[in-house]
Amino acid sequence: MSIPDFRTMATGRLRSVLASLAPHVEWSPIGLLGGLLCAFSAMVPETRVQRGSGSMPLMLHVLLCGGTGEGKGQSWGVASAVAKDANSTFMAGHVINGVVGGAGLIQAVADRDGHAMIVDTEYARVLRAGRRQANLSQVLRDLWDGATVATSRAKEPVQVDDPRVAIMGHITPEEFRASMSTTERDGGSYNRLLILPVTQVRWLSERDQMPAHVIPEAGEAMARAVRHGQRAELVTLSEDAYDAADIIRRDMLTKARESEELKPFAARCNEQVRRIAALFALFDLRSQITPEDLEAATALVTYAMESVEEITAGTGTTGKRQPLSLAEKVRARIEMHGGAATSSQVLPYVGATAAEVKELPGVVVTVERSGKTGRPATVFTLRGDTPVHAEEPNEAPNPQPASAERDDVNRATVVQMDAYRPTCKQAPKPKPVRRPEPLADSNPFLALL
Repeated sequence: MSIPDFRTMATGRLRSVLASLAPHVEWSPIGLLGGLLCAFSAMVPETRVQRGSGSMPLMLHVLLCGGTGEGKGQSWGVASAVAKDANSTFMAGHVINGVVGGAGLIQAVADRDGHAMIVDTEYARVLRAGRRQANLSQVLRDLWDGATVATSRAKEPVQVDDPRVAIMGHITPEEFRASMSTTERDGGSYNRLLILPVTQVRWLSERDQMPAHVIPEAGEAMARAVRHGQRAELVTLSEDAYDAADIIRRDMLTKARESEELKPFAARCNEQVRRIAALFALFDLRSQITPEDLEAATALVTYAMESVEEITAGTGTTGKRQPLSLAEKVRARIEMHGGAATSSQVLPYVGATAAEVKELPGVVVTVERSGKTGRPATVFTLRGDTPVHAEEPNEAPNPQPASAERDDVNRATVVQMDAYRPTCKQAPKPKPVRRPEPLADSNPFLALL
C-alpha cells in the first residue's frame, strides 16, 4: 500500500509542525503524527468533544506497527521530545512505562490522580496478557471510554471514577497477528486502538542532524495548544461541519461493514474521527471542528483501517522490509548528497557499475571539469521535467551549464559513460587498445631471441 501525503491527514498548526519535523526523520511522518496526537490528547484531560447529544473524552490509544528496527522508537522519540518541551511536568510525572496486570494498572493510574499516559514499547505482551486476564482487557477498554475502573481487593480496594488515560504502544505486524484472538476482537479490544504503520520513506546521512531550533519551536506550538485546550471544556461542531459529519459517518460504517477483516477494528472508527478532529481544532487554538478537520481525521483513520486490513491478511508492507531495488538505492544516495552525487559516492554503496546506473530511467550522467586541467568527475543527478539526451560516444562533447549557480569554468556535459571506462563490454564498436611499441630498443637481450 502506498504511503499517502501526511499533509492530507492534519490541519493548521499541527500540519506545520509535522512539515518542520518530517525532513529530518527517515520514517513516515504518519507515525510521528500518531505520537504527537497521543501525547497531546493526554495533556488536555478535562476537555471533551461533542458526540451526538452527548460528549466523550479525547484520549487516544495509538499503536505504532512496524518491523524490528523500523522506526517506531525514532518516531515516538521525536514526538516525546516535542511533548517534553511542551509540558515537562506531565511527561516527568504522569507517564506509566509498561502495563503490569489490570490491578497494577489501576493502582498506577490512581497514583497519578487518574491522569496518565501509558507508554509500552512491547505492546504484544499486553495483548497476550489480555488473553489470559479478562480483567486487563476490560480495564483497557474502560480507560478508552473514560469509565470507572476499580480493583476487587478485599482489604484495600482501589477505584478511579474519572480516568483520563492515553496509550502509546509499539508492536510488529507478526506480533499483532499472533496476538489476535476471536474473543478479543469481538469484545472490542482492538477497535479502540488507532493502529498506524511505520514505514521508511527516505535515507538520511549521519550528517543530517535535527536542527536545534526545530524541537523547541514545535514544543512551543504544542504548549500554546495545551494551554488553550485546558481552558476549553467542550469542542463542538461548527455549523457547516454537521453535513460533513453525517456523510463521513455513513461512508465509514459502510466501508467497515463491507469487509469481514475490518469489522472487529472499525466499529468505533467514527469516534476516532471525532476525537482526532477535535485535537486538530484545539492544536489550531479553536474550539469548533471544521469540515477540513473532519476530512483530515477521516483520511488518517481510513489509512489506519486499510493498513490493519493488510496486516491481518499478512500482506502489509510494515513487516520485514523488502530489499531496495537498484533504482531506489541510487535515488537514495543521490538525494542524500543534495541531488548530485559523484561516482565514488554512489557506486561502492549500490553494488553496480556506472554503465548499469546510467541505464536507469530518470538518472542523468554528467561529467564535470574543474578548470581547464582538472580531472573530470562523473556526477549522477535525477532527471527533472526537462528531458536531457545523452550524446553518442563518438561525437564531440557539447558542454552545457550544469546549474545557473555554477560559474563558467565548471561546466557539465551529458555523455555516455563508456567513454570513461578502461574496458567497455557494452560499447557497439569498442576501440582497439593501443599497446606499447616493441621493446627492442630498450631491451638489448630481446634481439638475441
